[in-house]
Amino acid sequence: MMQERVTIKDVAQKAGVSTATVSRVLNKSEQVHPRTRKRVERVCIELGFFRDPIATALRTGRSNMVHLLIERFDGEFIPDIMVGIENKANSEDYRVLVSKIDNTGRGMWEPSRQYIDGIIVISDAVYDLKLSDVAGNEDIPLVCVYSYSQDARYPSVVPDDFQGAYLAVEHLAARGCKAVGYVGGIPHWPASMDRLSGYRQAVKDSKLRDDAQLIEVGDWTAVAGYKACKRLLERTEFDGLFAANDPMAIGAMDALREHGLEVPRDVALIGFDNTSLCRYVRPTLSSIAMPLRQLGERAMNTLLSLIDQRNGGQLLDTEHVITIPCQLIERDSSRWVSR
Repeated sequence: MMQERVTIKDVAQKAGVSTATVSRVLNKSEQVHPRTRKRVERVCIELGFFRDPIATALRTGRSNMVHLLIERFDGEFIPDIMVGIENKANSEDYRVLVSKIDNTGRGMWEPSRQYIDGIIVISDAVYDLKLSDVAGNEDIPLVCVYSYSQDARYPSVVPDDFQGAYLAVEHLAARGCKAVGYVGGIPHWPASMDRLSGYRQAVKDSKLRDDAQLIEVGDWTAVAGYKACKRLLERTEFDGLFAANDPMAIGAMDALREHGLEVPRDVALIGFDNTSLCRYVRPTLSSIAMPLRQLGERAMNTLLSLIDQRNGGQLLDTEHVITIPCQLIERDSSRWVSR
């Protein structure tokens, strides 16, 4: 036999309080004595009472639920971003519904969109999405994370790729490098453009050899890094190399070894993303770590601000692009004494 659904009246009766008191506890009102609050919360757990999000949305206009739309679940960066989103959501008494973006740009869970307070999108192909369609006719507050929004109405929370690239080149210069090669990613990607700009600015500021012959293009794969490094070696000399992601750096490491050059004795090497691969290659790979959990937390925090604005809260000046600084992780591939 199906167990009857526990109601707020059941909680009130067992806790020995009024339904109004239970409601105040559930709504985190400060007008409840701490001992009463603990008793009500304990009874909720004992009875298995959970607020019905649809009923709450009908009554208050808010469901305390956000929809996380993800293009693909196999990305190495996705779990940490999700942890950041979940941590912030939990601290604000929100729940996160996760689904995959379908080929229409919306999630596979659509029947009760009117009960969603906001949407977070994680997609490599966000430029191919019409975000106004994702937000729907309800114009649900929406934030992109780890990807750039093409619509100024929807903020983006992204790693500071320019600053991260600048850190990488500055680090190689501090290790005594005079000529730093660069292997970039797919040219039209925003991350590629920002990392190239950071490289160029750091070369200028560190007074390194400024030479277009030191720049090559890849496609984020180890094979592309290998081939790009080969092309660099065929036409010029360098004592440092920055690859725009870790797989390309590992491919470049193989090309340097084939050319009779030792990392880091002959060429100091650094990647970007700080993936798990960095610890398992030899020498271990220095890299720029992206603030993945912080990206998730900031995206959720930004979304909550937009939700508050929509519900009559204070109008905040939300930036269109919010960048979070990256961090240098030094390992053996760039750990050498300056010459």
